[in-house]
Amino acid sequence: MRSVRDPSAAVAVVIVNWNGASDTLAVLEELRRVEGHEIRVLVVDNGSTDDSIERLRASKIEFELIETGENLGFAGGNVVGLRRAAADPEVGWFLLLNNDVAVDPDFLTPLIQACQSPDVGAAGPKIYYFEPADLLWAAGGRLRVRETVTEEFGKGCRDQGQWDQELDVTYLTTCCLLVPRDVLERVGLFDPLFFIGVEDADWCRRALDSHYRLRYVPSSRIWHKVAVSTGGSYTPFKTFHTGRSNALYARRHLGIADLSGYITANCAALTVAFLRELPRGNTAAVFAKAKGVWAGLTDRLTEPPTLDDSNRQIP
Repeated sequence: MRSVRDPSAAVAVVIVNWNGASDTLAVLEELRRVEGHEIRVLVVDNGSTDDSIERLRASKIEFELIETGENLGFAGGNVVGLRRAAADPEVGWFLLLNNDVAVDPDFLTPLIQACQSPDVGAAGPKIYYFEPADLLWAAGGRLRVRETVTEEFGKGCRDQGQWDQELDVTYLTTCCLLVPRDVLERVGLFDPLFFIGVEDADWCRRALDSHYRLRYVPSSRIWHKVAVSTGGSYTPFKTFHTGRSNALYARRHLGIADLSGYITANCAALTVAFLRELPRGNTAAVFAKAKGVWAGLTDRLTEPPTLDDSNRQIP
């Protein structure tokens, strides 16, 4: 195995695909333009029900395809890919990358450079909306105590250089996240308990609790086709998992006072959402979120998986 944080070590790129072969193949093509690093791409097909498997197998692009056979959720799919990648001792870096992104050819080097300090636990880029391409989606972010437990900095703002300073943050999204091997070994993996969403906030909180810094790196840039996999709208499926995942995070990481504040904030937010969605005929999405919050407050909490805990069943 190479030395810890060797910048020349291989980078394992883990991409989870679920019924999104067109997006996945597009980002695979873009990764071919990234130079200066040995990149090993693993695509985890998370039980796709369309023609994704056939299309991915037919591709001439070099990558490893892993088929889970069922939808394990975003975190669960990443766990499968990360463990497979970690079996190779030459891999020193793990890059989690959404399949619905476009990347700058030079996006990877600044992230690796930012992680050369041993107290940096992960690094993330400046992220734009895919269209318009100069509109910010995330310039790092922070963890908070609200009905939603994360906030992306700069979201919805035109990029005028106001987020061009590299800085420490408390939240980085798994839309694009570089993690050194030693950090993943210490902090553990992304928790499949969070089926969709908030797995990144949970992991960031655990990394911070392990005394690592999280680094926002604006010289690294990507573009995000936001919410392609969930339809990008206020739907019962999306709101249920949003409510559940945020509630699970609150139970795991907040004290009694903050947890009470979180529940109060949700009650207020659900009331506002009901009044907003009533004339739209979409109150089902509000009730689904309420059910999700209740599920998150009552579902059994389990320990997050570790890198070498290969015998643990992924929910």
